Amino acid sequence: MVSMSSPTRFLVVGALAIAVYATLPPGVVSSVLYCVIAVGAVASIPVGIRAHRKVSTHSWWIVASALSFWVVGDIAIAVMENSGGGVPLPSVADAAYVLGYLLIVVALLSVRSSGTPMLSPADGLEAAIMTAGVGLASWVVVSGPRGERVPDAGTWLGIFYTEIDVFLLVLLVFVVLKRRAGSTTHWLLGAATALMVVADYTSYVVVADGPAESTILNVCWLASYVLFGAAALRHDERPRVSTISRAQTGMARLTLLTSAVAMTPVVMSIELMRGTPVTRWGPAVVIAASIIVVLGAVRMTSFLTLLQRQSRALRLAADTDSVTGLANRGRLGRRLHEILGPEGRDGVALVLVDLNRFSDINQTFGYAVGDQVLTEIGRRLVDTVDSSATVGRLGGDEFALVLPGPVDRHDAVAVAIAAQRAVGAPLEVRDMKLTLESSVAVALSTDTPHPRSEELVQRAYAAVVAAKSRQPRLAVYDHTMDIDRIDQLRRMGELEDAITGGELEVFFQPRLDLRTGAVSGMEALLRWRHPREGLLLPAAFLPSAEQTGMLPAVTSFVIDTAMAACRRWRLAGLDIDVAVNLSVRDLVDSSLASRVRTALDDHGLPGHAVVFEVTESSAMTDPERSIATLEALRAQGVSLSIDDFGTGYSSLTYLASLPVQQLKMDRSFVTSLASDSANLAIVRSTIALAHSMGLHIVAEGVEDEHTLDVLRGLGCDAVQGFHIARPVPAGDVVRTVKAVNSAVGAARTAV
Repeated sequence: MVSMSSPTRFLVVGALAIAVYATLPPGVVSSVLYCVIAVGAVASIPVGIRAHRKVSTHSWWIVASALSFWVVGDIAIAVMENSGGGVPLPSVADAAYVLGYLLIVVALLSVRSSGTPMLSPADGLEAAIMTAGVGLASWVVVSGPRGERVPDAGTWLGIFYTEIDVFLLVLLVFVVLKRRAGSTTHWLLGAATALMVVADYTSYVVVADGPAESTILNVCWLASYVLFGAAALRHDERPRVSTISRAQTGMARLTLLTSAVAMTPVVMSIELMRGTPVTRWGPAVVIAASIIVVLGAVRMTSFLTLLQRQSRALRLAADTDSVTGLANRGRLGRRLHEILGPEGRDGVALVLVDLNRFSDINQTFGYAVGDQVLTEIGRRLVDTVDSSATVGRLGGDEFALVLPGPVDRHDAVAVAIAAQRAVGAPLEVRDMKLTLESSVAVALSTDTPHPRSEELVQRAYAAVVAAKSRQPRLAVYDHTMDIDRIDQLRRMGELEDAITGGELEVFFQPRLDLRTGAVSGMEALLRWRHPREGLLLPAAFLPSAEQTGMLPAVTSFVIDTAMAACRRWRLAGLDIDVAVNLSVRDLVDSSLASRVRTALDDHGLPGHAVVFEVTESSAMTDPERSIATLEALRAQGVSLSIDDFGTGYSSLTYLASLPVQQLKMDRSFVTSLASDSANLAIVRSTIALAHSMGLHIVAEGVEDEHTLDVLRGLGCDAVQGFHIARPVPAGDVVRTVKAVNSAVGAARTAV
């Protein structure tokens, strides 16, 4: 008993049955065996579908239906042949054959891969063009022997069969080319179709000379049936890896198309050289050429339509940022140029949004999360403007909003503020809330007559540099910023030499302990004694140093200088600590803790002699890495302080998770303490909050005696400000501390 689930055994049994058929004389027995073999092939298809769950199941059911119609036609012919009446052309069997061929075409066109049809309408058109070219040769071959007689129904039927065979073969080739490799199933289907083509062509050449039977032709048709059945019984398999490139498959299709189109002049040339009367081949040439021209025109139209669609898609892709889907730099530039026009239209504004320290997100969470953040920021910025504005990403962490206007300074600044607030709203990243800061710049076309788009962009960049060094980080361009920007670029080139050349200095400002009435520590404040510009504050160079990667060297210089000074003070009998400010870059620097450990050892200082101050915002930029760094520092015994407390966005829950021992109230609440009842309430509640959490509380920005008295009455632990002492060089610290202690002691004695 042969297992129908095995394609190999099915092929062997089919071959043996066909061999037996070939030895039988024409008659009822051979006809019955022919039909049995054909029915067995058809029955194998449902077996294969159920056993192996074919991917293109619907296509295989259509093939089964097609072969069933062919079997019906075969049975009809067998009945007619064995009844002695002969087989007319056309006959009832031909109706079944035609339906079967059409169903095979439908089956091939419905083959799907990954849910989409493998053959497109364009493939069908190209196959039809190739078939028309071959059809011309078929006309000559099939109708040629009939001389000059008008082709009869049998001839037309023969041409149809041969043409539909060629069409099927071309479609099957296209399927293989689309996959760029053929599976065994494809080769079996190809062999089945090829045998059918050979048999049909040979049959209708014979039919053109008169009725005849050919056992060889019947063997070919039976072999085609068996190959169809074997293909259905095979497991679906992935195509073998092929070295054929898409360019090569495209060239193969072009060659086939060219050959088909060239068939018309080739046939004309051959027939003219043979002296064949035009009346025999002329109509065929006209029909074939007409079909090729019409189908070629349709294919060319569809091809041009595809090119136009792809061109539009490419233009859109070229103008679109791949991460956010917004306009990219090129599109923004063209839009700005278009709005300004050749005369430099007034009332146009460019708002530039630069995300501060965005690279830390990429380094911490990866670029995939960074892209999600950029996409969300882009969506928020779009929501801040109306539809007339163009929002885009210039690249990296920079966004731009082009406002066509007319807008004035007030309107542009309002948009800039809205954009900054949109960026600053908390972001949900991996179950954590992050807060981004941004530097926002505004450049207006009204600032200069007839500005060009490039000039407006340059002004916006100059303004964003200025915005980075101020609070809030928002700036509107003015001409002095160009000078400032040039100065900053020059300073960056000089900063490295300043570190090694001794131009950087550290000043120190006392922190007064209100409980003891004595100075308890000094805050290290960096200054740059520039050879041309004099003494520069950190805001003039640290933001750019952070961007250029020079900040770690600057931080190391400050830490080393501050610890060396603290060591001298303690040797001089002053039991005070030194506070050093850290930036967000420092907090995500995995080497910071080891560098601090080395510095403590080098200067012989205990950990409690050093305080590191960080802002709320810097600690929140990358919570995981920041907390890890702070805990590593705390493990060395140093104290940690939240600087500028009250100006950030941290929650009490987050604050409680930080390993800090001190809060330092921002000066904005302290300076107006005496005249602002709201600030007084904030300071009172902040002091109470710090004490309830077991934290030391420091108020900075104390500028007068009244503020000092109020803070003392509220229970503040320590104060710092110009009223206590201004920042002084390291060499003046001992004298300054003694003077402050003496003055405070005298004041307390007087009270």
